[in-house]
Amino acid sequence: MRTTKTIYRVFVSLLATIIVAGWASTRALAEDFEGPGASSGSSLPALDGRSRGFELETPAEAGAQPVQTTYVLPLPQPVPPFPILLNRSVRRYVSDFMTSPYHLQDTFDRSHPYLQDMVRVLRSYGLPDDLVYLAFAESEFSKQGQGPWQFTSETAKRFGLRIDDYVDERRDPVMSTKAAAEYLATLHDEAGDDWPMTLVAWNNGDRAINRYWSLRGRDMERFGSRLPRRTRGLMGRFMAVAYIAHHADSYGLTPIKLDDPPAYQMLPVTGGTPLSRVALNHGTTLEHLRELNPGLLRDVVPPDQHAYNVRIPLASDIHASF
Repeated sequence: MRTTKTIYRVFVSLLATIIVAGWASTRALAEDFEGPGASSGSSLPALDGRSRGFELETPAEAGAQPVQTTYVLPLPQPVPPFPILLNRSVRRYVSDFMTSPYHLQDTFDRSHPYLQDMVRVLRSYGLPDDLVYLAFAESEFSKQGQGPWQFTSETAKRFGLRIDDYVDERRDPVMSTKAAAEYLATLHDEAGDDWPMTLVAWNNGDRAINRYWSLRGRDMERFGSRLPRRTRGLMGRFMAVAYIAHHADSYGLTPIKLDDPPAYQMLPVTGGTPLSRVALNHGTTLEHLRELNPGLLRDVVPPDQHAYNVRIPLASDIHASF
């Protein structure tokens, strides 16, 4: 009997100790949450968040903006200039071009009406002005065949250029430059802002970055020697033309002015209108309109268009109707 009472007293004592310890732990936890000086009767914040200054805000109250349903293209960030290298290979191309300087001058003259608009397009994508000379390296600024940038039909359509029986926008210097700028900006991002690798991909396709990246090093001469001949040629011609353009006076050529305003204006013309009528109404010739609008394959505005922009000489009356 005495043993039973002893066990009972020990049990009661242990139970009291456990209760006191639990109460102290709970009070300490409450003080940690509520902060020092909280009264013993305080409680946790209510779910509405209004007790003890614990204020829950709705997204609108917190200044949140609704999620946009359409993606907005961010403004392009200007990139560093293309590094024009005057190495041995480029010097050879400079010498080759200057064996017939009048031919290169004709090329510059042919491009002059469009250069300001072409450079404006490049700048709108954050690309350096010198990339305009890539069109000279590709085609000597041809407005025939695949146009200045030498797009295949598949790549041209991929970047929104129209090709059909009436129009081949690859031949239009400004429209094709927009497609070229978009492609070059994409490749430049994929190449980690590496310009030489960007041109390798431009000349060999998107997958060329992975194919040739292991060959890339700090020695550009060595890197160039490992590239396909056509790629080495393109890069050499591009840098040579850019170098000559920057030093036109020294080579006896007319200085290249990239910011001269164009000598034409754009006029929306009703689909199906003959170009001869456009020429007659604007005091110019059919031949001049053909020259200004190389993307038009026939002497008529595309008949499936409600209106199509046609270049006319700047002195023409833009208010004439069709």
